[in-house]
Amino acid sequence: TIMSMDDIRYEGRAGRLGAVMTAVVVDGVKGKEYRLPTEEELRAAEVSKEELDELYEQIPFGMPEDALPPIGALGFRVQRYGFDQWAKLFTDRQLMTLGSFVSIVRSLVVQYGKSREIAGNRGKSKNAEIWQEAVVASLACALDRAADRGSQITTWQNDPEKLRNSFARFALPITWDYAEGNPFVDSSGGFVQAIEWIGEALDHTSVAARVKPEPTVIRDSAMASKMDGFDAIVTDPPYYDAIPYSDLMDFFHIWLRRALGASNGSFDAAFNEELGPKWDRETDDGELIDDASRFDGDKALSKKNYEDGMARTFQACHAALQSDGRLVVVFANKSPDAWETLAAALIRAGFVVDGSWPIRTERENRTRAMASAALSSSVWL
Repeated sequence: TIMSMDDIRYEGRAGRLGAVMTAVVVDGVKGKEYRLPTEEELRAAEVSKEELDELYEQIPFGMPEDALPPIGALGFRVQRYGFDQWAKLFTDRQLMTLGSFVSIVRSLVVQYGKSREIAGNRGKSKNAEIWQEAVVASLACALDRAADRGSQITTWQNDPEKLRNSFARFALPITWDYAEGNPFVDSSGGFVQAIEWIGEALDHTSVAARVKPEPTVIRDSAMASKMDGFDAIVTDPPYYDAIPYSDLMDFFHIWLRRALGASNGSFDAAFNEELGPKWDRETDDGELIDDASRFDGDKALSKKNYEDGMARTFQACHAALQSDGRLVVVFANKSPDAWETLAAALIRAGFVVDGSWPIRTERENRTRAMASAALSSSVWL
């Protein structure tokens, strides 16, 4: 019987899709070698429901069964095959691994809280608290890197031969062949390497920050800004209907929330909600992208919402600038509609475009650019 794609999707939504281990990759004398799995390796991939339940009962918010975006959401295809919860993007063994790392990070959060209390009683400096919080937060970021290379969306890369992360591009498509790495080795997908990458990023940014004034970080709506007196505003706004930023962020949010949430004031405030912020139709504020699935499939309403929201944002920028100030907008899109919408929003806000610079900003070897007519530049207005 020939199965259509609709048949396969139906089977997936009925919970009848499975996985079979087909190969094991090992280090050989001349590089990577591929062989059939052994019985022991097949057994090692199995984790009992009882083990998982016991682990996640000890973790705040439990198993990450939070809902994925609805079918038809921008950038997502996995829901059509039955992946309607974030936990379903991971094998049982991956859930066991990530849950164990969550428990370890949480134990450090508890230790950090106790030592902070002791330090307060002894009158120690605030500096120790800052270091402890930074270490815990960095380990949580390493946990997210491990999740990115430890899901059923992770694939195998042939050149070079290694794990490719879940987000080869800004989307979550279905993958028919996935690769599962060893999280305990110092190689791609391993927790040790994840920590090393975090360390490199911190080294780089600390050098840049050493000779600069301390920035003010405000986590607020750009549409509701009441600031003024600026010489320049530089913004890289959401790219219309190209990337579902907040939905993709939820892949990482669910693990950060379980590792850091329900622990102290600053972490609790950041991870109070189950998922990242979306567009809120009641307050008429939130994330600005053109995604019709958030407006019951109404494409015209979704486009109007994006244009109106961008106009309100640019109006707030206009009010925040001095009379001779400059707004710089970074944008990249192949669609004339996207440019027309952005330009209309700028004009409605009272701006005049007096210059544009196409700047080569995109990596040529990124997955999205391979064998496709992908943008290599972004335009700075």
